[in-house]
Amino acid sequence: MKKYFVTGLIILLPLTFTLAIVIFLFNLLTTPFLGLVKELFLHYHLFESGFLFFTSNQIQHLIARLLIIIFLFLFACGLGLIGRWFFFHTFIKFTDYIVKKIPLVSSIYKTCQEVIKTIFTTSTKSFKQVVLIRFPNPETYSLGLITREHLPGLENTSHASAIAVFVPTTPNPTSGFLVMYKPQDVIYLDMKVEEAFKYIISCGVITPPFNVLKPDAIKNAIDPLTGN
Repeated sequence: MKKYFVTGLIILLPLTFTLAIVIFLFNLLTTPFLGLVKELFLHYHLFESGFLFFTSNQIQHLIARLLIIIFLFLFACGLGLIGRWFFFHTFIKFTDYIVKKIPLVSSIYKTCQEVIKTIFTTSTKSFKQVVLIRFPNPETYSLGLITREHLPGLENTSHASAIAVFVPTTPNPTSGFLVMYKPQDVIYLDMKVEEAFKYIISCGVITPPFNVLKPDAIKNAIDPLTGN
């Protein structure tokens, strides 16, 4: 009998202490605002009737506490969101300012920052069109990503239609080669950039299905703004 009693206490005491702490915190957080919420109930004649064996005062008391807890939870989440946003925004601005003041590092950082902004904020096809090009020699093919069309400075030359293609290395696609091609030497593929990187990183083990875009589809791939 003694063993059963001890086992019961071991099970019951943690639950009792937990419930007591929760009730204490519940009352601690809601009591300062309880009178205000109940006054609003009385002013707008809310919850004035009882329910089952609960009186109207008990129902108002319980609902008021629940509403206060919900409001405090939402308020705390909003306050935390604003605090985190302000902290990280300030931290990022401060870090950006410090890095830009470091010699040599600042020039590399600014260049990377400009490249990333160009890729993610422009409406061009940069790094969004996968192509097949002859590289590193005319007898072999490699996957590439178009980085720019209509290169500036070549408008009045015979190379005005040249296309800049980035050819990633495998299995590390963060390095590679930048090669210029004539449009007729570039084969456009119906392949997503994510699939192309999987193919490159896996050294060709993961081969996604793809098709060569037809001539009428190539124009859509080159000019996504008009779509014709």
